[in-house]
Amino acid sequence: MVFVLYMKSLRKKLYQLIKMTLKFHSSLLKDIASMLNNNNNCNVIIQVEHQEFLAHSNILRARSPYFKNELSTDKVKNGNNLIKFRLRNITSTVFNMILK
Repeated sequence: MVFVLYMKSLRKKLYQLIKMTLKFHSSLLKDIASMLNNNNNCNVIIQVEHQEFLAHSNILRARSPYFKNELSTDKVKNGNNLIKFRLRNITSTVFNMILK
């Protein structure tokens, strides 16, 4: 009987922990997604065709092996401490879809 009560208590605590973890991850994802629409603190400018895209280097590193490699090397920054890229062989429309 004691074992059954212990298992019920343990199951309840585990359920609460999973619920809190899911809530935290959901909130974190919303916060990161909001960075896409917020140009504050962007430190990368990516020029594609005649359009410039502002981005966050940490997000680019986390989501793209290409940018992880490119941003790990020393890149020239302009006076505003922004890293500039010029991408060729891709249209701005396609790059915008990839970025979002």
